[in-house]
Amino acid sequence: MLPFAYSALEERFATIRPWAKTAIGEATNRCAICMGYTLRLTPSEDDATVASLTGAKASFSSAPGLRGAPVPVAFGGAAPRPLSAQFFIRASELLPRVLRAYGKPDVQGVSNQAAKSVIGRKGVLYLENCYQTPGDKRFSFPFLQRTTGDHWDLFNGAAMVAEGLMISGNNHEGQLYFWQAR
Repeated sequence: MLPFAYSALEERFATIRPWAKTAIGEATNRCAICMGYTLRLTPSEDDATVASLTGAKASFSSAPGLRGAPVPVAFGGAAPRPLSAQFFIRASELLPRVLRAYGKPDVQGVSNQAAKSVIGRKGVLYLENCYQTPGDKRFSFPFLQRTTGDHWDLFNGAAMVAEGLMISGNNHEGQLYFWQAR
């Protein structure tokens, strides 16, 4: 179980989503940015961050201030990491950090089987291999739909908040991870 009340997660998620859209644009997947901020986690030095994206520095420097943003920290006389280095960009790299910080999920299993276990519960949801990336579309055929895209979202007991999609009836064969809010 997460150490946060759902209302606190909801407030942080509502704060970061429009900010991330302004800072990085609509074309870039922002779920890892949003969930890392919501869960108060920042990347390690070897994780891919927004700073590793082409043009991200420029867009971040023109973004408005963000209440509760990570504070750039310097260690051992090094220059502080820029704000763009304080946000995850890959959903898959956020998973080990969430597991380390908050432990095993309350529900885990194949998405199309485990989804019914989260209905009525509020918290954070991570779905592996749940959508087609642009690369997947190039290598997919009508009879074989490759899906390697992962997604983090806040879950309100029935639907994913950012996507607005109901969890019931999902047919994804990837893993579902769910951490319940207090």
